[in-house]
Amino acid sequence: MHVRQLTLAIVMAGLALSNGCGGGGGSYDPPGSPTPPPGGGNTTAANITIRAGGTLDPKEVRVEIGQAVRFINEDNRAHQPQSNPHLQHTDCPNINSVGTLQPGESRTTGAFMTERACGFHDHTLPDTVALHGTVRVAGAEGPPGPVYVKP
Repeated sequence: MHVRQLTLAIVMAGLALSNGCGGGGGSYDPPGSPTPPPGGGNTTAANITIRAGGTLDPKEVRVEIGQAVRFINEDNRAHQPQSNPHLQHTDCPNINSVGTLQPGESRTTGAFMTERACGFHDHTLPDTVALHGTVRVAGAEGPPGPVYVKP
C-alpha cells in the first residue's frame, strides 16, 4: 500500500509540473474579453528608453490592442513614467504600473486594451517637456490627453 501511495504522488507531481511549465495548458478568457493580438496577449511591442540627460527615445510609439510598452532607464537618476494628467494619472492608468525606475532598470506597462492616444510624463519632473511622450494604441490619432488639467 505504501508503494502505491508513493507512485500516485510521483504521477501527480509529474502532472502538476507538465501543466505549469509550458505543457500546453490553455488560458481562460471570459465572455466579452478583447481578442488578443496574433501571437498572444500582453506582448511587449515597443521600447521607450530614457536616455542620459533625461530625454525619451522615441517620444512616441504605436502598439496594437493587447500589447504593452517597456520603459528602460539609461539615465543616471530615477524616473517615474505616469499617465497624463499630472497628479490624476487617469488617461491610461496601465502606464502607472511601471512605477519608479532606478538607473539601469526597465519595466513593462500593462496591456493597452482601448484604442486611444495615451499621453505620459515623468511624475518627478512633470514640467520637463523632453520627458513627455505618447503611446498610440491601434489606429489612434490626434493629441494625447494634456499633461495638466486646468482648474
